[in-house]
Amino acid sequence: MTTLTEAKRTPGTRPRRSLLALRIAALVLTAAMFLQPVLAGSYLTGNVGALGTHETNAHVVTSLVFVQLVAALVYAWRGGGRWWPAALSAVLLVAAETQVFLGYAQTLLVHVPLGVGLVLTQILFTCWLTGSHARRARVRKENRR
Repeated sequence: MTTLTEAKRTPGTRPRRSLLALRIAALVLTAAMFLQPVLAGSYLTGNVGALGTHETNAHVVTSLVFVQLVAALVYAWRGGGRWWPAALSAVLLVAAETQVFLGYAQTLLVHVPLGVGLVLTQILFTCWLTGSHARRARVRKENRR
């Protein structure tokens, strides 16, 4: 008879609180990222105050990307998940900081497409996280055949 402790140690079947934390972080970040083009569009249609909100939300987004990075590191390190979500989150953090810099520099030729890429990447990552593939444990070298 297997105990609960043994069942938790079985690769690929154990639930991970770290995955839940990563999913929550990703969903909140996705909402904040999705708000950015809405605020930019509101500014472009004449609502001048939306630019300040767009700026504030940009700082919220970069903070949330950092939170997602920490959650992804915990997911990989303590939860036994894959490492690429942490790497992707690190790239997203650099890209989000670059995005803020480009916004202040008013380099819209790069700022707009990079923003589209950030939002799309985050949406696709969040979709992956909510699927069953994210629950699978990382394959360790000793488990490979």
